[in-house]
Amino acid sequence: MKDILRGLLQYLPQILQILPSVARFLPAIIIVLLISAGVYWFAINYKDPYKCVDNEIYEQIRWDSNVYKFKGGYCI
Repeated sequence: MKDILRGLLQYLPQILQILPSVARFLPAIIIVLLISAGVYWFAINYKDPYKCVDNEIYEQIRWDSNVYKFKGGYCI
């Protein structure tokens, strides 16, 4: 563990020199991370807004709801 810490401390001056140039891009990096997190959340939580029950189509009332209303039509 001491060897790892010693190795990291050896590169500390180079890391500190890079930080000001990286700080210019910090707002863009934060925005990209937030957008990525939102897209990931949507992809994980997305549910099909339509369900087929007894060969009839039902539509979800809201995207965050588990309630469906009769839409009409037939499905297989």
